[in-house]
Amino acid sequence: MSARLRAQLIWRGAAPTLVPTPEEPDFADAVAPRERAIAFLTIGSEIEHALMVQYLYAAYSLNDDQETDTRRALVKKWKAAILEVAREEMGHLATVQNLLTLIGGPLCFEREDYPIVDPGLWPFPFQLEALTKDSLAKYVLAEMPSSEVLAKLKLTDETNAIKQRLQVNDGLSVHRVGALYQQILNLFTAGPMIQGPQPGGATPAPFVATVDIQADSLPYQASAGAWALGYQDILVETASDRTSALAALQKISAQGEGPISTTDANAKQEYEGSHFRRFLDIYREFPEPADWTPARPVATNPSTRPGVVDPARCIDGIASPWAALANLRYRMLLLYLEHSFCIDSGHGSQTRSPRGALVSWAFGEMYNLRSLSEILMRLPLAPGSALMAGPPFEMPYTLSLPTRAVNRWRAHRDLVMAAGALIDQLLVPGQPQAAYLRALRAADQTALDQINVLIGA
Repeated sequence: MSARLRAQLIWRGAAPTLVPTPEEPDFADAVAPRERAIAFLTIGSEIEHALMVQYLYAAYSLNDDQETDTRRALVKKWKAAILEVAREEMGHLATVQNLLTLIGGPLCFEREDYPIVDPGLWPFPFQLEALTKDSLAKYVLAEMPSSEVLAKLKLTDETNAIKQRLQVNDGLSVHRVGALYQQILNLFTAGPMIQGPQPGGATPAPFVATVDIQADSLPYQASAGAWALGYQDILVETASDRTSALAALQKISAQGEGPISTTDANAKQEYEGSHFRRFLDIYREFPEPADWTPARPVATNPSTRPGVVDPARCIDGIASPWAALANLRYRMLLLYLEHSFCIDSGHGSQTRSPRGALVSWAFGEMYNLRSLSEILMRLPLAPGSALMAGPPFEMPYTLSLPTRAVNRWRAHRDLVMAAGALIDQLLVPGQPQAAYLRALRAADQTALDQINVLIGA
């Protein structure tokens, strides 16, 4: 069971299929607001993670080799815009971990594998696919603001037409991510105590108690200085109290859906910088399938698991070891991120500190995944297939870190060594990516030397 479903069972106390919509949550009375906040933040984390990899896959699917300069320029612009959104989703993911850290909840870097269908909280079924007009429609609707804000922006008719398109073409309804974040905002917003039904007692207020907001968690949180890669638009927000937690939630909500309120003085500016506006702009420019095809013919939900999934999407042949390496580097990235939250930042995340090393390695894996994705998008899914492979982004059997600190470093060591074996397998005579693989092996050796020192080997 995923963390998402575990969280739903915690706060709902019923089968996952009975989950209500975010606009009308139905909590068991006995569940404390802090628990509800952890549950919603856990679900939000999985959604941010899933959106990030779906956006990455869509961006990498775009084909730069177009017939005209105009089309090449459009593809280049769309790819840059979607990759920018994906980077910002990484910032949102880190911010959600900061809020979980603030209230003492467990971190969540998990997500479901395909397919995922949640009629209540998930925006749409998880699917790695080539960028199309219909997939763009899903992204627009997932990131859109409330109906009141849409009316203020005079976008109601256009978004209704997009909804109708998806309903006709795919039979799909999309839920707004912003509705989930509104529930989280409500749980951090203080209000009056509610008198309980039992004589002489008052039930806890329907928001996270101040005593559960832990300012001393700040050194364990990700900071913009360490994680934003120098990009001003990547929001990695820390929080030490209720006010800063609300500010963090409002910032990432506005960056996704645009203005939260119709009375916001910065509504137009927030709309212009939002993921919603950027996806809507691409949707308006994107051709219909009969016009021209901006994306490569890449597989939908490619997999390295023969015998477990539909053979039509299994990666085989020359793409197979590359896909295995991409999955391994993806796991390494997630574990580096998770481990970094376990270490006090102290006087900063200098490169030579253990936490600084984890941050540096995580950045390296982001670039590795980009390189591996570009390679896989140009390799056949299987011998004789007309489809290209694409990065599978498959979740590992576990993302749980060992309890003892020294064993966390052993977990990293084992993965680096496994990556070395795959690199050796790929370094055959005539390998066109030999230079990249040798550079990757050298970087891994440097990391392995540092890890062995931390283990005490």
